[in-house]
Amino acid sequence: MEVPFGRGKVSLHLPSGWTVDVLRPNAVSPAADPAGEVTRSLENSLGGKGLEGFRGIKSVAIAVSDETRPVPNSLLLPILLNKLGEIDVPRSSIRILIASGLHPPLPSSRFLNILPAEVLRDYPVSAHDAKARDLVFLGKTSRETPVYVQPLFLQADLRIAVGLIDPHQFVGYTGGVKCAAVGLAGAQTIEHNHSFLFHPQAVVGEIQNNPVRQDLEEVGKMMGVNFAVNVVLDEANRFLKAYCGEPGEVEKIGSEFCRSVYEIPVSREYDVVIASPGGYPKDINLYQAQKGLAHATPLVRRGGDIILLAECPDGHGEEVFYETMKRFSSPKEIVDKFPQEPFKMGAHKAFLWARSLVKAEVHMCSAMEKNLSRGFMVTPTRTLEEVFAKLKKKYPDPPAIAVIPKANSTYARVQKS
Repeated sequence: MEVPFGRGKVSLHLPSGWTVDVLRPNAVSPAADPAGEVTRSLENSLGGKGLEGFRGIKSVAIAVSDETRPVPNSLLLPILLNKLGEIDVPRSSIRILIASGLHPPLPSSRFLNILPAEVLRDYPVSAHDAKARDLVFLGKTSRETPVYVQPLFLQADLRIAVGLIDPHQFVGYTGGVKCAAVGLAGAQTIEHNHSFLFHPQAVVGEIQNNPVRQDLEEVGKMMGVNFAVNVVLDEANRFLKAYCGEPGEVEKIGSEFCRSVYEIPVSREYDVVIASPGGYPKDINLYQAQKGLAHATPLVRRGGDIILLAECPDGHGEEVFYETMKRFSSPKEIVDKFPQEPFKMGAHKAFLWARSLVKAEVHMCSAMEKNLSRGFMVTPTRTLEEVFAKLKKKYPDPPAIAVIPKANSTYARVQKS
């Protein structure tokens, strides 16, 4: 079989006698008419108030994800912008904001990677900077998260979040207000919100009792996110469904459909788990690829092996992540000591990364230099054949193996009898 790796794929040639369980999302037929699906969803909005209810407004701000998310903006934005024209919103009063969160603000030279050329031609586009000095403070959530927001978003009469509904390792699911509530927030907002990731219910698939997700809902309300346009994609990034309307309802209903696609029940843990984040852009760097490692970890037995297939052409992707790893001598030391330190974004990835490493040995197949990979306390390798040669010595009998071709999104529930 072939597994995504960067913009291409790698083939798995297992040693003789080895077999695998392939854990894929549940089969759902792609939408026959994606544009029609988006249009119908906009015209039958969830939560009562559709776009028609905003007729007469003077300005609109649209939050869109940066290039780390495969959002089909070339499909969504022309339809959404056309609908805004139908409710008499002047084109000149619509602004698109690239919701970078704590990622480096996307340079204008790369806007074309995520937005159609005609949108860039006809509408003003700017990238959010979470550390900008002009962010507006709105107060604190009930969990004491200070809410700072992009002023251009706040100034608009209608505030729209466009993005994916996807499983998330500690938010539960993406979608709803998240693109704006994280993507257009200040660094202090994001850091304080994400500090709840140590909570036992801050896990993939959990929304109702998840403090990270619930705090984000409050941030979104304070920001005044009026409307969400969300989609669910399959493992090949093909369009499945669209959900539009009031962000809370979009999140609630859309995430249940997402669960039916991406949550996979299994009956055991495995000796070896081979995981790909899903290819570009989900393996653009180690910071993004970590999510695939996190979703693979519950499937491997303690002391087993994970093979992470992630090209990472941009390297580790976040300097604080790397610097935090270098401060510790072992994964166990990170897991034990990190929760006692003041929470810092970027550094939190070291904790999440190390949490996997204390359970299993991680073999990293990537384009990164071997010394850089070793800095993240993994075993670097260039080819799968190298790893399999080592594992044949460890497992004289064929091991139990699982392959997850889209691990950033696919997650499993181990249901032991």
